[in-house]
Amino acid sequence: MKEQKRMKYYNLSSNIIACDNYLPQQVVENIYTDFLNNRETFNVPNWSFPNSPIEKKEFFSSRCGGFDFWIAWDEIAQKKLFIESLSHWFFHDGFFSYASLNDNNKSFKLMKRKIEWDIHVICYNNGGYYNWHEDLGVKNLFTFNLILNKGNKLKGGDMFFMDDNKIIKVKNKNNFMVVFPSFIPHCISPLYTENNEDASFLEQRFSLQFWVRLA
Repeated sequence: MKEQKRMKYYNLSSNIIACDNYLPQQVVENIYTDFLNNRETFNVPNWSFPNSPIEKKEFFSSRCGGFDFWIAWDEIAQKKLFIESLSHWFFHDGFFSYASLNDNNKSFKLMKRKIEWDIHVICYNNGGYYNWHEDLGVKNLFTFNLILNKGNKLKGGDMFFMDDNKIIKVKNKNNFMVVFPSFIPHCISPLYTENNEDASFLEQRFSLQFWVRLA
């Protein structure tokens, strides 16, 4: 049944496209190997502040409770990580064909032009969350977000979006992909374990994002 549903895009709203059970299992395992090999790269997030050139590390703040790392566009070819190859899955002809099926997805036609992207990976453990925010960084237009969450130790971690004049809830799923314009507010509800102890590294909830802009 899961194999039959793979690569079946659908709309959560006028501006949000999703796909369950997105990647083949071997590709997922390769991503986890990448995470494990780069475990030391995850760190407390750096935050910039309006009218200030200074960045500040904040953990369990009003913004986010998770560890992250970034790969900027000009670093991607140098890093040579497996997750970089996900561009072949995200920016696939199948996605663009679906996005062009109806007028509700006009905004995605911008991605037919030459694009660049940065990679942002966040891991959430017991107590982790991401408060309401938009992904509007420097020239960001769209976010491709792949959610990976092995096992069932962590509860919560649902996604919420504000679009079409309503709040849309998406329960935490493993191997779930969602694409949306970066101006759409979204958040991740707090995660927890029944014994209030951290899950193992690979049992955390991972959010792997490609932040897309026109080149």
